[in-house]
Amino acid sequence: MTKISIDPYRGARDFYPEEKRLQNYIFNVWRETALEFGYEEYDFPFLERYELYEAKSGEELVKRQLYSFEDRGGRKVAIRPEKTPSLARMIAAKIHSLPKPIRWFNIGNCWRYEKPQKGRGREFYQFDCDIFGIEDVSADVEVFTIPVEVMKKLGATKDMFEIKVANRKLAEYYLKEELGIKGAMDKRDTQMNKITKIVDTKTKISDEEFQLKLEKVGLTVSQINGLLDFLEADLNFIQNFKEKSEGAKETLRFFNLIRMTGYEDYFKFDPKIMRQFDYSTGIVIEQFDLNPNNNRAMFGGERYDDLVNLFSDEKLTGTGFAMGDITLTEFLKGWNLLPNISQNIDYFVTVWPDDPKNVFLAKSLDVSRKLRERGKSVICSLEKGVSISQQLSDANKIDADKAVIIGEQELKEEVFSVKDLKTGTQEKKIIKDIQ
Repeated sequence: MTKISIDPYRGARDFYPEEKRLQNYIFNVWRETALEFGYEEYDFPFLERYELYEAKSGEELVKRQLYSFEDRGGRKVAIRPEKTPSLARMIAAKIHSLPKPIRWFNIGNCWRYEKPQKGRGREFYQFDCDIFGIEDVSADVEVFTIPVEVMKKLGATKDMFEIKVANRKLAEYYLKEELGIKGAMDKRDTQMNKITKIVDTKTKISDEEFQLKLEKVGLTVSQINGLLDFLEADLNFIQNFKEKSEGAKETLRFFNLIRMTGYEDYFKFDPKIMRQFDYSTGIVIEQFDLNPNNNRAMFGGERYDDLVNLFSDEKLTGTGFAMGDITLTEFLKGWNLLPNISQNIDYFVTVWPDDPKNVFLAKSLDVSRKLRERGKSVICSLEKGVSISQQLSDANKIDADKAVIIGEQELKEEVFSVKDLKTGTQEKKIIKDIQ
């Protein structure tokens, strides 16, 4: 008989206890930071209607990466590849009753059918933070500084990562009004849309190949040079357009607020960030790992003022980001920031090896119960005939803080030996004094 494979589905992960402890550590930092900013947690089903993603997600995601199927009722459904469309659906369902602004966060997993590689799997967990109901870029400043605080809590410093900032309205204005490029960024197969996709590949191809691709979509030499000037622009460059472009004005205000709030060391203007322009409407961010051995994008975020209109006639502006656990874990590994997380056992309670009538076991279980009632985490040894020294060795292996040793004298007098496994000190205590 052929044995079933012990491997998980390709691109998915098993979480053994040590991996789960790391995941919980990251999740706790995510949740703690979101709560500090006043965001509330929400959740939604793992399955959604297929048309939710067909309507507003990127073409590559829908056609190549979406897990979709028909259920037994003949309805076409999809496993969530991202959360923003579902969030917008939920907001639209109660748009008139939800107090504004809406600050929500979620920690949950998503699935995308793509080639598994370092820093990327088919199944991944995301930390999503979004704010709805504030048109001013102050909302972008608030939500996009949450990742900075997350990174700082994880031990990262400003020389380890960088958040690059662009603006769709600025890019669209410049390409259309200054360079005369036709079409719209969110309309597939237009010249404008094709150019944004080409720009997204710029760092992965040669300058010659980049220029050749631009020529193939109809750009002149003058337009190509103008585009290259824009892609290398700094904030001084876009000062020239602040009276003409709302996007330029927003970007300058964003960086002014970032500077005033003390986050300027973490953010950099970079107009090459265009990969998230499928439903973005304003400020766009992408965080990069600055480790030379893993210099890659970690996650992104954007403003999406029109997404709620898929479900409601009422406009409600939104902006937010999604941070994935796989790229974040690779970041922590690369910078040697992975914590040593133990099981966190307060007490290991021994059982006397010579116990034919289970008298010692009963007492050890009783002491364990009383310690747990005081909020302590306790492991009680359950194996028969194991020496006390071996039990203490087992306690040290799981990094328990203290051991309660119950021998014949302790059982008779109800005074127990409590050993501090970190210092090696030992003292006698009655049960009510063991804290």
